[in-house]
Amino acid sequence: MKRHLAALAAAALAALASALPASAFTPQSSAASHAFEWLHTLQSADGTVAGSASRTEDTVLGLVANRQAVTGFATAGKTPIDSLRAHIADEEKTAGNIGGLIMAVSAAGLAPTEFAGRNLLQDLACTYDPSSGAYNSQLFNDALAVLALPAESAPAKAVAFLKDHQLADGGWEFATGWGSDTNTTAIVVLALTSANGMTTVVKTRALDYFHLHQKPSGGFEYSTPFAQPGDSDPNSDAAVVQALLVLGEDPTGTAWTLTGKNAVTDLLTFQFDNGGLGFARPGSSQTAAPDALSTTQALVALASKYLPVTRTAGAMPTTCPSVTTTSPSPTAAPTVPQLPATGAPPAPAPLVPAIVGFALVAVGWRLRRRAR
Repeated sequence: MKRHLAALAAAALAALASALPASAFTPQSSAASHAFEWLHTLQSADGTVAGSASRTEDTVLGLVANRQAVTGFATAGKTPIDSLRAHIADEEKTAGNIGGLIMAVSAAGLAPTEFAGRNLLQDLACTYDPSSGAYNSQLFNDALAVLALPAESAPAKAVAFLKDHQLADGGWEFATGWGSDTNTTAIVVLALTSANGMTTVVKTRALDYFHLHQKPSGGFEYSTPFAQPGDSDPNSDAAVVQALLVLGEDPTGTAWTLTGKNAVTDLLTFQFDNGGLGFARPGSSQTAAPDALSTTQALVALASKYLPVTRTAGAMPTTCPSVTTTSPSPTAAPTVPQLPATGAPPAPAPLVPAIVGFALVAVGWRLRRRAR
């Protein structure tokens, strides 16, 4: 009898093990620590990193993902959280902004229902449009909002909104007419998985899409390049690494390794001697230099983790006060997106959109950050 029970227990454990996600790769702790050293030189006296609320949030998420204390990352006694409190108005412009703030606050172990005199969950609820199921018309921003929701609180229509916008190639686009890109696809994958909205069909199509955009370097391009063969970039690498992890894939495994190279090894090639990462690899040109965007975007991926890092706690309000003065409108005009320098989205129409696309290319992009 004991042998029979032992055999059953062993079989149960084996079945459980086979159902778990693929093993994550070894965290790149040394590279992350070096990146934090460089970022600390960009922190101002009020705790802000690189003069940006977005970069400050990313730093908080990166610190927690890499098991480093947020309170230890300070200048003149001010931490990134002090900065977010002081600049709360800049963080509440869109649903994507609020979602990113909620994730950073939650990662720091604070209550999003009581932050800087705001109930951030209430503010996010007030951006939701029940008629469309969207928190924001831009899919990237919308996915950030869904990703920040507490467990089991995503409206069914919000999940359907994201799933229904998967394109024929398996990817998602930042906004209607832009064409699919790996970064938006990655954040939507994270959001759908977080909201229990991922299906086998959607997952298979997304993985096929990522395979299509993996480059010989082992990394990933933003989207179909203007000129073949195109190249990878650190933001896309970091985005797809997280998406693969949440889907139970090993980004360093054989399925995602090309001639000994994968997205993690490729990501490390963008790190400079001072610890910062740049959109162009060191030595690739005389102007190649580290930047805060590429550096903060890489932190969670280097830790072998994925957003939201810490799941949001608290109850999501089901209604919005009839009179609000500070919460953003769900129909607010879309802001100008920031895109990677090596791959603007395909133009939806021949001339004017193409010009706009090329102009936006120089602005830069953000993995989990919405455009401001």
